[in-house]
Amino acid sequence: MMTAETRPGVRDALPTDLAAMVALGERVGPAGRGPGGEPAESRRARLAALVSDLGAVVLVATDEEVVQGYLAAAVGDPAPPHGGVGPVGYVDDLAVGEGYDWWRVGGALLAHARSRLKEAGAVRMIVTTGGGDPVKQAFLWRSGFTLITESYEESLP
Repeated sequence: MMTAETRPGVRDALPTDLAAMVALGERVGPAGRGPGGEPAESRRARLAALVSDLGAVVLVATDEEVVQGYLAAAVGDPAPPHGGVGPVGYVDDLAVGEGYDWWRVGGALLAHARSRLKEAGAVRMIVTTGGGDPVKQAFLWRSGFTLITESYEESLP
């Protein structure tokens, strides 16, 4: 049995992890939509493409091979409003099973992602959040991240 102090194992995500990853993503928003409003099938297709992309960093945290969280990232050029110099590790998807697991599971994922993204040439890491998850936001802040932007949008008819 895992204790609160024991970090989960972290490994590269496999295609067989997709169902668990999508299920974790569904837990973060109503009707199978994440905070950004992404439907589960779109998330599945996006994550499947990333898992098969050798340039992406897609990790899962597991306890006894049960997926407890995941992180999906890619390295790219800095884009407005982030600017800056050098490639950026964009973490577009980061989820854990339970809010109380951010320190244990989320912390393990970020630790591995930092190393992997640096190896891939990134000089910074940016974690995108869809808002609406104050526990995740507090975790990121207390993990050393700085809030750089908050955006709102409206469809124009």
